[in-house]
Amino acid sequence: MSGGSAPRSATLAWVALTATLGAGLVGAIRQRREARRIRAGALPRAGAAAVILPSSPEGALARRLATWTPAAPTSALGRVAAMAWASPLTAVGLALGATTGGRARWDDEHGCLVIEGARAGSARLLRVVGAGANAMGHVVVSTYGRTPPVVLAHEAGHVRQAERLGPLLFPVYVWSAARYGYRDNPIERGARLAARRWLDAGSVSAPRP
Repeated sequence: MSGGSAPRSATLAWVALTATLGAGLVGAIRQRREARRIRAGALPRAGAAAVILPSSPEGALARRLATWTPAAPTSALGRVAAMAWASPLTAVGLALGATTGGRARWDDEHGCLVIEGARAGSARLLRVVGAGANAMGHVVVSTYGRTPPVVLAHEAGHVRQAERLGPLLFPVYVWSAARYGYRDNPIERGARLAARRWLDAGSVSAPRP
């Protein structure tokens, strides 16, 4: 029996991976369509701290994710554990960031590496889907020369999500994107809420976008 279970497990894993990648493609297509509608003036822009109400019914899990804003770990052990748990995503972020030709700096406030002025490699994909920045683990790739504080706060919300979910954040995000698109994605709405709370804490005096 054990001899047959290994191939079945491998097959199931392959099917799950293929389905997740397919969901990611669907989500990217939906986001690109949303970006086109925004450029055409048919859809309001979803700012980094915007309040976006869901346009379709959502389940309890989606509602919970949309209001989930985990805090950064406060202890040294907690920070090490969070870095380790998110490290698979961080490794991908470093690899993608290395192709962009951007400048790297460490942001102490949000505890992440920010690669700014990204213009090549994965930065082109960001422009295709209408995004200015993207977080992968503890790496934020930004097409801005100097990332607006509220945008960085939004991406830091994703960093905190990665610290809690680790590599599981990837399938959770892409399946949510396939189901809800970008604007209504509960993971994105959670990051927007994190940015609003950061603004409300008085970190900056800039108006909300």
